[in-house]
Amino acid sequence: MAFSVPASRRELAEINITPLVDVMLVLLVIFIVTAPLLSRPIETILPQSVRGERTEPPNDLVLKVGLAGAYTLDDRPVSLADLRLRLEDAVLADPRTVLQVEAASGADYQQLVSALAQAEASGLDNIVMRN
Repeated sequence: MAFSVPASRRELAEINITPLVDVMLVLLVIFIVTAPLLSRPIETILPQSVRGERTEPPNDLVLKVGLAGAYTLDDRPVSLADLRLRLEDAVLADPRTVLQVEAASGADYQQLVSALAQAEASGLDNIVMRN
């Protein structure tokens, strides 16, 4: 008994690679044309450094709010009324003055808010809260 194989199975399908070669050649031409454009340097204008005077860092003041409503400015006791005057003087001396505010862990919030209000009224813009 001999089995016969259908005619459609005897012939193997051939893959036509002509379209694949055409696409690859087109891509090759595109890369050849665009490669010189990518290697051109990009002209940029960089800022020039100025070698003049060194800028001084802004004046830092440390305001501490204590437990009993005591205020200290740079480790010197100060009253709430005098605080505004001292901060105004500091702002006049250097408008970039930074006030760093520290409050004790049990300090009254109203005392802290009053100190911040005095700092704002003195014209001080840079206020930093510290732990």
